Amino acid sequence: MRRPIHAGLMLVCALALAACGVGDATSSPTHAPAVPEDDALAGYALQRTVVDERLAKEAAALDASIYVAAPLLTQGTQALIELGGDLEPLKVVDVTGASLAALGATEDSLMGLSRACVSDNGGYAFCARPTALSGAGAEIDESAEALDLDHHAIEPDPDGAGFWALRYVPVPCDGALHPCGLGEQDEPLERILDCEVVHVRDGEAVWEWSALDHVPDATLDTAATTPLYEPADPFHCNSVQPDATGEVAYVSMRHPSTVMAIDVASGAILWTFGIDATDAALAVEDPDGLLGDRPVLSGQHDFRWLGDHRFSVFDNGSGGAGPARFVVFSVSDATATVESVVEDPSGRESRCTGSARPLDQDESFWAVSWGCSESGVSVVTADGREVARLAVDLDAAIEADLLTAVAAEQPDLGHTVSYQAVVARPGLLD
Repeated sequence: MRRPIHAGLMLVCALALAACGVGDATSSPTHAPAVPEDDALAGYALQRTVVDERLAKEAAALDASIYVAAPLLTQGTQALIELGGDLEPLKVVDVTGASLAALGATEDSLMGLSRACVSDNGGYAFCARPTALSGAGAEIDESAEALDLDHHAIEPDPDGAGFWALRYVPVPCDGALHPCGLGEQDEPLERILDCEVVHVRDGEAVWEWSALDHVPDATLDTAATTPLYEPADPFHCNSVQPDATGEVAYVSMRHPSTVMAIDVASGAILWTFGIDATDAALAVEDPDGLLGDRPVLSGQHDFRWLGDHRFSVFDNGSGGAGPARFVVFSVSDATATVESVVEDPSGRESRCTGSARPLDQDESFWAVSWGCSESGVSVVTADGREVARLAVDLDAAIEADLLTAVAAEQPDLGHTVSYQAVVARPGLLD
């Protein structure tokens, strides 16, 4: 059963594209007139700022759009927004009630995950629902409840008939389970949460991978020495992406501050990048000293394969490591070579969520969700210059009673614009 959550009354663009000034089948969405900004953003307590007019014009001319589900931590009010490369709103679809977290895109469509059955602390879910997204709103697939999905990641297959996602699986503690004895706690743990990576096709799981079965104890031993480690949630997976062939899956684990490449056929961990110090860990070459004297990663999100042997990862800098940043690196001969590092121009750490995606093939512009931070969503250049910013007006959001209690009480949470800022072709909400 699919439950529709229709486009709301803020901007009903799906049925009247010309009236909304967004373009039609014969016009280029990249260069289409923007939706009036006050109407598009104010109802969701969002504010757009152009930082560099010249760079904004360059970014707006790119043949790519940025898609966000914003604001993230609301009591229900939420919009799915298509933005130009300068973050000017091109299409706004009200999806109040969908509670969207992760987004994913194919060439022809958008998908999301509805945060159904979210945990008490909001950090994970046991029955998130895949959600088809369009100009008509959000259509939640209620029949997927049995898949027991988490809300952190959805990566659609190119043909639209399947997707990759994650599960948080409770496992009872016993004397033989190594993670149950890690970390400091007043009482013995009754259970831990395993991380499962799953590939779903036509509504059925066709491949499953358990971190508990494959991640070495030594990886968690290292993680347990950091301020980010959570004994009851030792892995906390938050992104998955396959390569073009589906032979390798790239997975991010927040609490071990490590990303890894997994051989799909065998389940073996091919290599890791982060604080992991096992035999699978890549040697790190940083010829220009871009990583600085902080941990390689700290509570990272959004590990992305860029093609060939190149990767990016959004490093939150959680736990006091430093400003949020994204790292681009290449892998060859068991070595990761750091190519670039771009920090949040505002110098803020990000406690949770976040993403970094290139807007163009040359990677000259990037769309970055700075996650749980006042920095919101930015477009930045490859050398770290901020182009434009989309942020939550926290006072307006509180006054309008948009935010959940925990978000209203904690500014870095309340300022969270979108779990991810996903880059895809223009017009997916037409």
